[in-house]
This record gives sequence, structure tokens and C-alpha cells, in this order.
Amino acid sequence: MTKKLACLSISALLWTPLMAQKISPLWTDFISQKTDRKIPALPDFSYAGYHFSEKQIPSTADRKIFNVLDYGAIPNDNVYDDEAIQKAVDAAEKNVGGGVVFFPSGKFLLAKDNDSTKCIRISKSNIILKGSGSGSNGTEIHQDQMRVNGRQIIFRPVANVQKRLTVVTKNARRESFWITVENADALKQGMDVVLRHRSEAFTKIYFAPLTLKPEWTRLFGDGGGILINEIHTIEKIEGNDIKFKNPIHFDLTLVDKPFELLSYNSIEECGIEDIRFTSNWKNYPEEFIHHKNAIHDYAYEAVGMEYIKNSWVRNCEFQDWNEGLFIRSGYQVSVLNVDFTGKKGHASVHARTGYGVLIKHCNFNNAQHHGAGTGYSAVNTVITQCTLGTDQNIDIHSGQPFATLYDDIKGGVFYNLGGPEPGHPHHGKYLVFWNFKHQSAKDQYYNFWDLNKRRNYTIAQPYLIGFQSDHKVTFENEGTNESQGKAVLPKSLFEAQLTFRLTGNDVAK
Repeated sequence: MTKKLACLSISALLWTPLMAQKISPLWTDFISQKTDRKIPALPDFSYAGYHFSEKQIPSTADRKIFNVLDYGAIPNDNVYDDEAIQKAVDAAEKNVGGGVVFFPSGKFLLAKDNDSTKCIRISKSNIILKGSGSGSNGTEIHQDQMRVNGRQIIFRPVANVQKRLTVVTKNARRESFWITVENADALKQGMDVVLRHRSEAFTKIYFAPLTLKPEWTRLFGDGGGILINEIHTIEKIEGNDIKFKNPIHFDLTLVDKPFELLSYNSIEECGIEDIRFTSNWKNYPEEFIHHKNAIHDYAYEAVGMEYIKNSWVRNCEFQDWNEGLFIRSGYQVSVLNVDFTGKKGHASVHARTGYGVLIKHCNFNNAQHHGAGTGYSAVNTVITQCTLGTDQNIDIHSGQPFATLYDDIKGGVFYNLGGPEPGHPHHGKYLVFWNFKHQSAKDQYYNFWDLNKRRNYTIAQPYLIGFQSDHKVTFENEGTNESQGKAVLPKSLFEAQLTFRLTGNDVAK
């Protein structure tokens, strides 16, 4: 395997003046190839966020209000409010069109025992948890007792049976929108589907010419392989040719096992806003040690959102948590203006097995070991315009997510990526770092395809565009490394791609 080496020594973090910045050649390629309806080198990451960022998150002003006080919750009384909050949720779910479960100012208490099976459960669409602000005079929801591996608030549909609809019969190129299926009778325009495949044969094609380590056992055997699990919306049906609204992010090459279309079941139009979530982790008599035990990693976990579409978390704070926000199989989900603070814990916000999770304008403050991250088949996850702490890890958590964007990020490092070795590589193709400002206490060396070190970096040829750092950083086995040490235009790849998709304008000119 051919290796290439690049390094740069910088005494202070570079803030390139706007007039000195140059337009990235990869951006120029993206515009020209999209204009000519060809395949650009870069993925189109703009299909992320609430309604693919084509709509604003709606106001709650005209929604029916279900005030938790009316169902027995009393703030600041040191009495547990779990049952009252669940009653308010249940009432909102019975209402046609859902509603807003509203929390006035004050502290609401959860978790009177250690039973990790207990939680506030939201299982229907159009339910919004809304507080009175995430500041000191706003709404606080507090987990008292530890509940190891138990999230306190969970959005998840009651039944989630996936039905096989048809199979794909022709190859398809990455960044395209069309597939051909065996039979389209079970498909409808506007339907959400999962494009799924897993096989050792396709895995070898996908990662070629990179060497796959035998210890990565989940890639091999009859049930092994990189799991393709892309969620798509059907925009058009012409006979057995199907057009998706959002692009495919891998080269679909038929092998002995089929590429299937499955149904995608979800709840949608759900949200959380204007709440500060806190826990008693701050009073646990030990400082956090990564993977010391289950308590350190999972004792206090705030919110889970699973199989959820066109939904959001915004204007919230997660303070003193082992885990803040976990998103599984999220589709078109926005996490906006969220702060992670307090005693250091394990994970901040993590997206896996979904498509189009957007994490924007969030601050991670070294409050968790892992900053914003992804893993396990997630695709088109976008982390943009966020800040991480010095030496705070990004979280590429194994299980081969692919087509992930870290965009206009200040702070953070790439070492100590998560996940068990049988689940490596950490990331598939098209991990893009765009104008990433790396901050570390000392020099760093990254070998992105290391077959010797157990907990090193196994990322398939990542793109580094406009990478900057405050110490010497050396790379090996990267893919494209363009303009290291100098910021490029456009400043934000996500914003530029979104503007181009929606208006046709090139913001870099």
C-alpha cells in the first residue's frame, strides 16, 4: 500500500485573513461537476438537517399546550416529577396533531431509583418538549439517581417492523439519485425507504485497495461486512427506475447478496427546545476515566432519539452528563445551538445508522471525552460551525460510518477514536475535514490506516481541506490534503453546498 506523508509546524493557530484565502480547487470541481451533471470528488453534504435544511423549524406558538404543572409536576420541591411529565406526554399524544409539553421555570426532578428501564417515553409524532430557557432562570430537568445504560427521555416509535419491499437490479454511482429495482409495485412516491446491504464481497470492493485486518472480524463471513443502511425518500417512479430525493453516497456494485429496499418507520416533527438538562454525575466521588467501568461511561444518560424524522433539539444545555444526546436511525434531524458543559463525562452527541443528522453551532467545552461524533453505518452526518476543547476527541466510533463532514470546526483532535477492534475500520470513505482548526497540547502524528496499533486510526483515505493547527501535525495514509495551514473558501462547505443546491449561487466567488 502506497503511503504519503505531509506535515506542517505552526507556532500559533492560523487565522488566515479573508483576502488571503483562496478558493479550494475541490470546491471549483464540485461546482463544475454538479453543473455538468457529473460526479464530483466531494459528496454533497447539503442534504442534512430538518427537512434537509429546506425549511425553518416551526414555531410552537399555534400548537396546543400541555403544561406539566396541570398534570402534577411541581418545580423546586425535591419531589420526583417523572409520572406527572409522562401524563402530560400521554395527553399530548392523545390529542390530534400532538402538542407542546411545556415546562415553566424551575427544577424538575427525575429518577428516584436505579431502574434503568424507566424513562419518559415519547412514541408518537408532533410532540415537542419545550422549556422556559436553558439559562439559570429557565427550565432545568435533573436526573437524581444513576441509571446505568438508561436514557431518561426517549423518542422512539412503539413498533418498528421493517418490511422487505424489493431488490436492486443494476449498479449505481455514488452521488447519483436513481436506482433500478426488480419490482416497484410496493413503492410509492414520498415513501421513505432504507437501502440496505451487508456482505464480505462488497466490503472488499468498497475498501479496495486498502488492506483489511483479520482482527476486524465483523467484516468477514456470511453475516459480515460493512453495513450499508442509507435512508432515502422516493421522489419519482418511472417503471422500475426509482429516483431518490437525496443522493447515494457509495458506489453500488452488485454482488452475490442483494441490495434491498426496506420500509423505514419513524415518528416525525418532534423536538426539544429551551431546556437545561443536568444530572447528579457532578456529585459522584470520582473524576471521569474513559472506559473505567459502566458507571463512568453510562451512569447518567440524558436523551435518546431513535427512528425519528424531521425533528430537532435546539437552544438547550447538557450539563454534567456521562452521555448527552444519542441519535439512532435519525433522518433529517437538526441539533442547533446546544452547549455541553460541566463535569467531564463520556459522550456528548452521537449519531449512528441514520442519514442527514446536522449538528450546528454547538459548543462542547471539553465536557465529554468525545465531542460530536458518528458511527455504525451513519451517513451524511454534518458537524459544522462548532467549537471543541483543546485535545477533545472527535468521535468516529467504529462500525464504518461514511460520508461525514467536520466543517469550520475550532478545536479538537483525532486520536483515541472509539469502538471495539472487531468493529473497525472506524470510518469508511469520504470523511471530510473542511477548515478544521486542530488544537492540542503537543505535536500529533496521525496514520489513518494503521494495521498495527489496536486503538489507532482506521479511516479510509480522509480528505483534509484547509486544515490548520497550533502544533506540528503529521499525516500518513490520508487521501487528499489540500492547502494545509491555510483556510480556504468557502468558509463552510455545508453552507456553500446548501446555497448552491437551493439557489444555484456560488458563494465562494
